[in-house]
Amino acid sequence: MTISKADKYTEISRYLLEESRQQLDRGDLIQASEKAWGATAHAVKSLAQTRGWNHTRHDLLADVVDQISEEWDNTGIQTLFRSANYLHNNFYEHAMTPTQVRGAINDAAALIEELHALRQQPPRPFDPETRDQQTRFRKLTRRPPPPKTT
Repeated sequence: MTISKADKYTEISRYLLEESRQQLDRGDLIQASEKAWGATAHAVKSLAQTRGWNHTRHDLLADVVDQISEEWDNTGIQTLFRSANYLHNNFYEHAMTPTQVRGAINDAAALIEELHALRQQPPRPFDPETRDQQTRFRKLTRRPPPPKTT
């Protein structure tokens, strides 16, 4: 049996979340932070892959989260994503305490579970009304140009 790309992202997400908790238990806040961010990114990619949306850049991950948040009228998804994104920043800046990292990992875990559950749901109808919504939706659904041949 072949595993889908979306299922592979989900599998990686769960693995990285567990790794982040192990790194936190070892006291390695930097690796715990980055693993939890990676788990979050893979969960977002899983949902985007299921929808056929672009997800190859960091800014597109935020667009996916914003889109899902608006579709389901759930701003908590954005809040949890921002918390997880702080973990990504902590990998470079080393600014979070163990308590802050633990809290952000818990937020990442909550977001991951929410995204996995939403992945199982059919998309809700969404009619982009504002220019920002239209731009975001175009970015998510635009097909990349074919590769150049020489």
